[in-house]
Amino acid sequence: MIALFCLTAQADEGMWVMGNISEKTDSILRSLGLELTPEELYSTEQPSLNDAIVQLGGFCSGVVVSNDGLMFTNHHCGFGSIQDHSTTKHDYLKYGFVAKSFADELPNDGLYVLFHIKTIDVTDLILGAVPAGASEWERDSVINTVSAQLMNMVDYSAKGIQSEVNPFYKGSKYFLSVYQRFDDVRLVYAPPQCLGKYGGDTDNWMWPRQTCDFSVFRIYADKNNAPAEYSKDNVPYHPRKYAHVSTQGYQDGSYAMTLGYPGSTDRYLSSYGIESTMRAVNDVRYQVRGVKLDILNEAMRQSDAIRIMYASKHASCSNYWKFSLGQNTALDNLKVIDEKQQQERELAAWIQADTIARARYVGVLDSLKAIYQQERDMLYTYNLWVESFYGGSDILSFVIKNIFGPVGNLQERIAKTYRDIDIATDKKVFLAMLKNYMSHVPDERYQLSAVAQAVDSLWEGDYQRYVDNLYATSLLAHPDELKRVADISELRDDPMFSAVLDIMMPFYALAGTLHQEEAYEQLLGDGIREMNHDHEYYPDANFTMRLSYGLCKPIDFAPGTTGLKEEATSLITSPRSFLNKHEQNPDNLDFELIPQVYKWMKRGKFSKQYLDAQTGQLPLCFLTTNDITGGNSGSGMFDGRGRLIGLAFDGNWEAMSGDLKFDNALQRCIGVDIRYVLSVMDDYSHAKRLIKELTIE
Repeated sequence: MIALFCLTAQADEGMWVMGNISEKTDSILRSLGLELTPEELYSTEQPSLNDAIVQLGGFCSGVVVSNDGLMFTNHHCGFGSIQDHSTTKHDYLKYGFVAKSFADELPNDGLYVLFHIKTIDVTDLILGAVPAGASEWERDSVINTVSAQLMNMVDYSAKGIQSEVNPFYKGSKYFLSVYQRFDDVRLVYAPPQCLGKYGGDTDNWMWPRQTCDFSVFRIYADKNNAPAEYSKDNVPYHPRKYAHVSTQGYQDGSYAMTLGYPGSTDRYLSSYGIESTMRAVNDVRYQVRGVKLDILNEAMRQSDAIRIMYASKHASCSNYWKFSLGQNTALDNLKVIDEKQQQERELAAWIQADTIARARYVGVLDSLKAIYQQERDMLYTYNLWVESFYGGSDILSFVIKNIFGPVGNLQERIAKTYRDIDIATDKKVFLAMLKNYMSHVPDERYQLSAVAQAVDSLWEGDYQRYVDNLYATSLLAHPDELKRVADISELRDDPMFSAVLDIMMPFYALAGTLHQEEAYEQLLGDGIREMNHDHEYYPDANFTMRLSYGLCKPIDFAPGTTGLKEEATSLITSPRSFLNKHEQNPDNLDFELIPQVYKWMKRGKFSKQYLDAQTGQLPLCFLTTNDITGGNSGSGMFDGRGRLIGLAFDGNWEAMSGDLKFDNALQRCIGVDIRYVLSVMDDYSHAKRLIKELTIE
C-alpha cells in the first residue's frame, strides 16, 4: 500500500495521490460524510473504487459502470471519436448515436484506456543516485537512466502492463505508477450535440449550466479478459470493479469526491512565473486563436460537411481560447501576483535570518527575476510560433510533425489527417497565421526572414499571392495526388517543405534557450515548504491518478449568462432553465436545438426514478467544491458511499485562476447529474439495454 500525500486542514483544495489513507485523513473525510474505508477507496490486494477509474486516450478521465466494461466519460472527451464516425448521411454529432447491440458498437483507432494498478514512491532511489555537485544536465541524465531502470523492473508478465516515473514538486519527489492498457475501446452512445455541448462557447466555464456532457464507450478484451488489439472476436471486458450508480441525489452540504486524472496545475509558481504565464502564454493564445476561430466559424457555417470536418478541432481551439481570457481575468481580480510577492518577501526574510543554514536558497528570487526578464520576449515568440504554425494550418502542422519521417505508414497518416481538412479553409488559416505572426513577433531576430524575402522579391510583398502559389504548386495541398506518394523523402523538394524549413528557423533558435527557470522554481517551492514546515502541501497535478473531495455547495456570486436568474445561485439547474436559454436566444447557435430534443424537453415526461425528491424536477447540472482542472473531464463524481452521482466537466469563470491559485471561497466543480444522463439515455433515446447493464441504487 502506498501512503497518500498529506492533506491540508482545508477540506476542498488539492488533488491527492491515491493510496493508504492515514487516520488523520480518514477522520477528515469521515467528518465530511465519507463512508468507505481506505481499502475500499484504494487497494492493491482487493477490488476498490480506484479500479473503476480510467485514463482515457491521454487527455481525459472515465468511469466503468458495468460488469461488461461500459464506461461513462464526457461528451467533449468522446467528441473526436463521434466526429470520426459522422458523415452528412450519418450525422452522429448532430443527432446522436445509439448502438442497438454489441455488434453495432463502433471501434476507434488509437483510442485507449489505462487502469491504475499501483503507485510507488521511488524518490530515494532516483535522487540518491544523483552525485553531489552534479550539473543540471548530469542530474537529468542520471534521473532518466535510473527511471528507465526502475520501469524495466516492473513485472510485465500480464498483458498490457506499462509504467512511468513522474516528478512531483517539480522534481523534489518521484513516483512510479503502473497501469494496464486496453486498446479496443468502442463508441456505444452519444447524445445529440445540442444536449452534449449545450451552451457551447457562450456557456463554457460558466454557471448556471444545462449541458448533458456525457458519452458512453465500452472496453473490449480477448476471450481471456486480457488486453488485445481490436478484433471482431474480442468480447466485453469484465473489470475488477465497476461503479454503482445512485439516483438518490444529494443536497446542500452532501459529501462529494472526484476520482480521475487531472492534467496540470502550477500552484507553487513564482510571481514572475505567473506574470509570464499571463503575458507570454495566455495573451498570445487568446489573440492567435481568436484569429483562427473567426476563419473556422465562417467556414463551418457554409456546409454540414465542413462543420463535421472541423467540429473537434474547433472545440479544442475555442476551449483554451476562452480559458486564457478567463484565467487572466481571475488572476487580476484575485490579485494573485500581489499575494505571491508577499509570500516571496516572507521567504526572503526567512532566508536572510539564517543564510548559513539556508544557503541553498540565497539568491533564488533574484535569479528567477533575471531569467524571466531575459526570456520574456523569447517565451512570447516561442508561444506565438507554436500557436501560429504548429497549431495553425493543418497541412503545415502535418509537415512539421512528419519532417523527419516518423515511423509508420505514410499513407495511413495522410488519410487520417486529410479526412478532416478543407483545402480552401486551410489556406485561409495559413495566410492569417503567417501575417499575424509577422505583425506580432517582438524581436526581429525571430522574424521569418527567408519567407519575407521571398514574398518581397517574387510577389511584390503580397502574402496572399505567396500563399496562393504555395497551395497551387505543393502536392500537400492536393490530396488526390498525395495518395501516390509512398515515402516522405519524395516530398523533400516540395514547396511546402521548403516553406516549413524557413518557418522552423525561429523555433530552432528558441528551443534550446528557454526554461532555465525550472530549477529555480523547484528550489523556490522547496524553500516555501521548508519555511512553512507545519503546513501540508499537496503535489501539483501531472496527469496521474488523484482524488479530490469537497461538498455539494451552491454559489452566491455567479452573474450567470442567460436563463433563469434564480438558478445563478442554485445548487442544481432545471429543464425550465434549459428551455429558457433556447427560447430567449433564437439567433445564438450555442442554444439551438433539434426539434426532437426541444419537443422532449418541452413535454417534460421524465421517468419518476430520475426526478429529484426535493424539487420534483429532473436535475441537470450541479455544483461541488471539488478541485478540478483539465484532464479531470469525465471524472466520476461520487457520494459518501462511493456511488456515482455525476460526471465532472467544467470549472467556473470566477475561479479560472485555479490552475495557479485555488480559492476556497470561489472554486467550484460543475458536473452533469447522473440522473440527467440516465434520463437522456432512457427517456429520450430508449437505450434500455444500456440502462439494464447498470447497477442503480
